[in-house]
Amino acid sequence: MNRIVAASLGQPFLVILMTLMLTGAGARSLGRLPVDAYPDLSPPIVEIITQWPGHAAEEVERLITVPVELGMNGTPKTANTRSISLYGLSDVILTFQNGTDNNFARQEVFNRLGDLTLPSGVTPSVAPLSAPSGLIYRYVLQSSDRSPMELKTLEDWTVEPQYKSVPGVADDSGFGGGTMQYQVLLDQAKIAAVGLSAVQVEAALTANNANAGGGFYSQGGQFYYVRGAGRVETLEDIGNVVVAVHDGTPVLVKDVGRVVIGIAPRLGEFGYEKQDDAVEGVILLRTGEKTQDVLKRVEAKTTELNDQILPKDVKVVPFYDRTDLIALTTRIVEDNLLRGMLLVVVILIFFLYDVRAGLIVATTIPLALLFAFICLDLQGASANLLSIGAVDFGILVDAAVVMVENIFRQIAERKGTPLNIKEIIRDAAAEVDRPLFYAVAVIVVSFLPIYVLAGPSGVLFKPMADTMIFALIGSLVVTLTLLPVLCAWFMRKGVQERRNRAFEAIKSVYIKGLDFCLARPWGTTIASAFLLMLSLLLIPRIGAEFMPQLDEGALWVRATMPYTISFEEASKITPKVREVLRSFPEVTTVASELGRPDDGTDSTGFFNVEFYVGLKPYSQWTGTYRNKATLIEAINHKLEAFPGIIFNYTQPAEDAVDEAETGLKSALAVKVFGSDLNTLEQKGKAIKQLLEHVRGIRDVTLVQELGQPSLTIKIDRAKIARYGLNVSDINGLIQTAIGGDVATQVMQGEKQFDLVVRLEQQYRDNPEQIRNILVTTPNGQQIPLKEFADIQVTNGASFIYRQDNSRYIGVQFSVEGRDLAGAVGDAIEQVNAKVKLPQGYRLDWGGEYTEYTASRAQLNVILPLTLALIFLLLFTLYSNFKFPFITVLGVLLSAPVGGIVALWITGTPFSVSSGVGFLALFGVSVQTAVVYISYVNELRRGGTELNEAIRQGAILRLRPIMMTALVAALGLLPAALATGVGTDTQRPFALVIVSGLFTRLLISVFLMPTLYTLVARPDDRLEV
Repeated sequence: MNRIVAASLGQPFLVILMTLMLTGAGARSLGRLPVDAYPDLSPPIVEIITQWPGHAAEEVERLITVPVELGMNGTPKTANTRSISLYGLSDVILTFQNGTDNNFARQEVFNRLGDLTLPSGVTPSVAPLSAPSGLIYRYVLQSSDRSPMELKTLEDWTVEPQYKSVPGVADDSGFGGGTMQYQVLLDQAKIAAVGLSAVQVEAALTANNANAGGGFYSQGGQFYYVRGAGRVETLEDIGNVVVAVHDGTPVLVKDVGRVVIGIAPRLGEFGYEKQDDAVEGVILLRTGEKTQDVLKRVEAKTTELNDQILPKDVKVVPFYDRTDLIALTTRIVEDNLLRGMLLVVVILIFFLYDVRAGLIVATTIPLALLFAFICLDLQGASANLLSIGAVDFGILVDAAVVMVENIFRQIAERKGTPLNIKEIIRDAAAEVDRPLFYAVAVIVVSFLPIYVLAGPSGVLFKPMADTMIFALIGSLVVTLTLLPVLCAWFMRKGVQERRNRAFEAIKSVYIKGLDFCLARPWGTTIASAFLLMLSLLLIPRIGAEFMPQLDEGALWVRATMPYTISFEEASKITPKVREVLRSFPEVTTVASELGRPDDGTDSTGFFNVEFYVGLKPYSQWTGTYRNKATLIEAINHKLEAFPGIIFNYTQPAEDAVDEAETGLKSALAVKVFGSDLNTLEQKGKAIKQLLEHVRGIRDVTLVQELGQPSLTIKIDRAKIARYGLNVSDINGLIQTAIGGDVATQVMQGEKQFDLVVRLEQQYRDNPEQIRNILVTTPNGQQIPLKEFADIQVTNGASFIYRQDNSRYIGVQFSVEGRDLAGAVGDAIEQVNAKVKLPQGYRLDWGGEYTEYTASRAQLNVILPLTLALIFLLLFTLYSNFKFPFITVLGVLLSAPVGGIVALWITGTPFSVSSGVGFLALFGVSVQTAVVYISYVNELRRGGTELNEAIRQGAILRLRPIMMTALVAALGLLPAALATGVGTDTQRPFALVIVSGLFTRLLISVFLMPTLYTLVARPDDRLEV
């Protein structure tokens, strides 16, 4: 190390040149570095969506979902397979192991899709390559005079293709407005009068809408194509299609029904502010793309659409843009960084009592960060709130503090003697450079176990570990190269160590306490152990959770209505709820999504309404409510006016990630697995009743799978046989006349619209009318449907959930006012004691609780591993066991105390964030011990008597030890105290380090000398 310092002092201009190059390259990397609010925490998933309109959940499960699941069994690297079957839709989601390449996963699924055996005309599709948290942009189409259907047509055929062409966009999913159709609405009396059926009309339309290719010919030296143009293009063309000929007179479509432009049966509705039926677009980020870069392109496309492509009366109006969240979190990070940097500089100047020395040390901060930015840029990584916001400037300057303090002290001691500034600096650096190198190495080692974390924990904290390790390496390089050069320049005329009365007072008190402790080494050690034991007794009262919520500065409100509610009834309630949400002054925008979009990408029903609630920045909340929790409480109080509806509150991205994690509309759920739906519902109800009485558990909802009324038409095979009919004849009539069947498509330029045939509504509006629908027999008779089938109302399944080839029912819940581990632990205990499951049935407590148990198991391994690595590194430094032992023991007896007490006082549950904070705390705490032990060893090697060396080392190293501990603690203090959007995840991490370093400082300055006294012997091997 000393050779590096000497070389730097010998080539100062080269060092300055390299520093300028570092500054320029770092500034360039900072400009290029993509920034996102939060990293994507979800594992790779592939979603297979299959639509089969008109078919019940049981049929969808049996004929689509199960074949798809069986076909996907054995897909490499699959973690689990989940599915939901509901009316007209099958949604199968394959979750892959973390680290699996997304393109590999999708290709494996595509390879198996071709081997599936599904009903005729059914084609599965794979959802776009986007993570659950990939929703980055929402917009609404606004027009003063166009209908929702016209806007939906523009969305489908103009806006969506434009956004999908933007590099990095995975999909643009439209919602609301109604999909335009050409419809032939048949009059039953008229088709019966001419002896036709709805199926025959459909067949005629299919046969009369096609173009033909007739090859080519040559004439007059020119080449001519031959084309047959027979496609229908207008309502008049459709009406003039011939469906039969009676006595030489053609029967046209318009003779037996009306030809109109209508909308497809509604699967959902989008509402925006006061508009009950609007059109929304949702843009998804392609997995692996950089959010900021894609958002810039999307915003440019929005400008292009509004200015050049869309009609002048139509505008794209964004109401959710991830850019706003990124800007807000970036501003929070910048504020915390500036406050932390200022506190560090103030502490440095206070202790050194010299502005030059303080500013020289502070130079390390920006240069270390720029070095980290260069490394991140070369790595192709992106920055986020945690990876940058949790950087502790104090830790970065610890090595610089020790180096400059020792140089400053030695120059001051030689005041009045001939100065060879470079020689003094070289000698001063030689005293501390080796322990500094190992101290920084220990901190780096303390971050290495983070790379062992798997799942969301690893994804969240690995970027932070990258940033800290790169910055620490940069700070060490700057400390060994630039800082000696700056000291040589700015201290060449000598320095004077001024009297610092405040520090002298602290030092005087410390010496008295030190002498007291050195006289009672065992008593001091036991007292420290007793303090640790007292703090450990607080752990059961702290509680635990997986992760604090990532505040997004917005709300996502889910309303769960009765499962059998109709679209018409749900669409009456939704605007009323939206109006309640809009009544709060803290709310900026309210949008609602009732049901599901036409593309089936959100598998739900009319009972489910989700509200996006945009909020003002918290700094602008001047009314009654000062935080999100009190606002949610007030909103929930007002929404109690809607009886029978359960409201849940999450956030936009969090909701999507939770759903991907559990397969349900909740972050926490208990699943009962088994085969019989009635048994599952019975056990689910019993669990729900128990959970409702567990302290801290709220919003308990049973996902009721049964109870969906349906009109079942059971065909009598004997009766249809007497008339020469087949089952397919009756099914075809049901599908076409009642459900409406797509006969063909009508082309309008590049646009393509379905042409649907069905009976007029008055012939299919209730069970009695359906019973009287006429069936045309082969000999031309018209006989009511009720003569061929038993038609009655029955109850069936609304949904059928499956996971890993087994059915299950879910009980969703949330935890409020209590830690996750405590609440779920009590729930598990009560359910296991009181709910007995039949043979073949089992329970699974999934979602966030699964992540909590997995992360706890990982931390149980990682924490001891960290201490073992630190011990091995210290053994390399000291070449014996006793000094590494007392170093680790001193850290364990002092550092955890403050972290545990701070978690208890602030009511912060132990989480992965605080666990990683303890990892970093152990590494940083070792540094002060290394500084002390190495200096005592240096004094002893110089001939100082053992006890005097122990005492003098503690006194002389008090200032650098206090400085390093305080700058490390105060550098993260703003992050530990920060509130607002994006601060929740970094706060437990910072809180543990800040409070732990304070108790570490207060205890270790007395404990380390006493531990050294207990183990030191005159014949020790002394390494520094």
